[in-house]
Amino acid sequence: IRDLFINRPDEGYVGLFGEVGQEGVTKNIAVVNVTVIGNDYVGGLVGHTEGGVSSSYSTGNVTGEENVGSLVGHNDGIVSNSHSSGSVTGDSRVGGLVGWNQAPLSNSYSSCSVTGNSSVGGLVGDNWQYKGSVSNCYSAGSVTGGRRVGGLIGLNDYGSVTHSYSASTVNGESDVGGLVGYNKG
Repeated sequence: IRDLFINRPDEGYVGLFGEVGQEGVTKNIAVVNVTVIGNDYVGGLVGHTEGGVSSSYSTGNVTGEENVGSLVGHNDGIVSNSHSSGSVTGDSRVGGLVGWNQAPLSNSYSSCSVTGNSSVGGLVGDNWQYKGSVSNCYSAGSVTGGRRVGGLIGLNDYGSVTHSYSASTVNGESDVGGLVGYNKG
């Protein structure tokens, strides 16, 4: 799908698919040259998923406030074999691929330019609790933020990270890391 344009700055659950439930799987879909603007749960492909995303990618510009990702705003399903490029801008939980990750994320990468204030990561803004896992992933864009700014993950909030790396350039004010900005557990 090319040249998708969505301008809903005051709304949540914004993307090609605003929300995908547990039974839904988003697979083999590319959104190219997107411009997506929303408030909360904003993604180039999916705003919020409980079902999962596989073998998909997004390119373009995604902007929101919270839970903002180039591919997925909030992942509570499984994301695998996917990637993103372009730019992502938001306030908190801002990631090059996924803004807020609460589920397995594997075999994926991002080369996005990511800008935010808090919990800002080249791949994931916030990798949350024990369900959030990142494996066999990498990021290679630029990451700029205020606090909890990481090349791969901004805030690792008791999640797990294995066999992953970052080649991103990272700039921030506090809790800044080449891989993880702030590791909570």
